[in-house]
Amino acid sequence: MKFSISTYTLFSQPIDKAITQLVKGGWKSIELMGEGEHHGERLLEMDDSKLMSIAQFAKENEVSFGFHLPIKHFNPALVDRTTEELWNNCLRIVRILEMNYVLLHPGLNPSVEDGIDSTSRYITEMLKNLPKQTKLAIENVPLAENVIGSSIDQLNTIIQKVNDSRVSIMLDTGHCYMNSQDAILQECRKAHNHLFGIHINDNHGISDEHLAIGEGDIPFKQLLQECKEKDYVYVLETNSVERAERSRREIAQFLR
Repeated sequence: MKFSISTYTLFSQPIDKAITQLVKGGWKSIELMGEGEHHGERLLEMDDSKLMSIAQFAKENEVSFGFHLPIKHFNPALVDRTTEELWNNCLRIVRILEMNYVLLHPGLNPSVEDGIDSTSRYITEMLKNLPKQTKLAIENVPLAENVIGSSIDQLNTIIQKVNDSRVSIMLDTGHCYMNSQDAILQECRKAHNHLFGIHINDNHGISDEHLAIGEGDIPFKQLLQECKEKDYVYVLETNSVERAERSRREIAQFLR
């Protein structure tokens, strides 16, 4: 099994300091959060020399990165100039930090069909510029007005339209439970054929609490045992490092 940790665990700290703390804590795979005043905004404002110093620090410590692309203002489902400009800046970061993968939320569109088509087309364009070794994952998101990607069926449709082996799903357990409390296991199973990794965080089905496994109501034991024979990345996206470490221990127990 492969474990990674999100910088969301240290969301109140500047992202460069968060990276340093996580590396010193022994983490070898880190998902960088491209959202928030201290993380996404700071990262997007960094010049190339600062990014190159982070890249060198990562190499010296044998650390790899994934990149959760911005959520606000990045809208593949209804592409505008801001989305294009954001992606060009993100692509600069991806290349310098040699990201293993990038992760996106499809975004918003009043028409589900048009939103799926737009996201598929834009991902196809993104792949043309991504380094060949960098994968692209699409995340399921909470239900909201005009949102695209709240169901695994929608993500599967996008992937089928793109038809590229580098595109897959990052299953967010918290989002899935908020949307499908009574059928979370069935919904998660729909992702298995295209699953790259799993965002691990717990909640009580009402809000995105980012708790450790066992602090909420998600049936993690059964959910994870169904993934036992697969080579997925488990990305610990809790609201503290302590909760991430607790979840990692729980996963290790479930998958024995």
